[in-house]
Amino acid sequence: MKTLKKVGCVLLIAMLSFPCFAKKRISLEGNWGVTKSIISKQPIQAWLEDNNKGLLLEFSVNLGTTEVTITNLAGEVVYKLSVESKPLVIISLDKEVKEGDILSITDGMNIVYGKIDMNM
Repeated sequence: MKTLKKVGCVLLIAMLSFPCFAKKRISLEGNWGVTKSIISKQPIQAWLEDNNKGLLLEFSVNLGTTEVTITNLAGEVVYKLSVESKPLVIISLDKEVKEGDILSITDGMNIVYGKIDMNM
């Protein structure tokens, strides 16, 4: 009975905390010259948190220092930051991003980019 209560508590906590970690995937296009896999997968994956104020980047290889930029539909830079390519980088955005904004990540030679789609 105690085990059943513990499992129930864990499930309840998991259900309550799930919305806190919900995120939308940003599909990235472009080429990065260091992929060493037979599967054509970008070395960077990106997600936007549901509150539109957090950006999560996952680097599958060490790419060194990269520049992360978000531009709006008018071409104005909303956010710009240099980050080290750690396995997981969490960026708190000062401004809420909007539908259609463009995320780009570059090291000066390679670039990947993706349109922010709130429906993903």
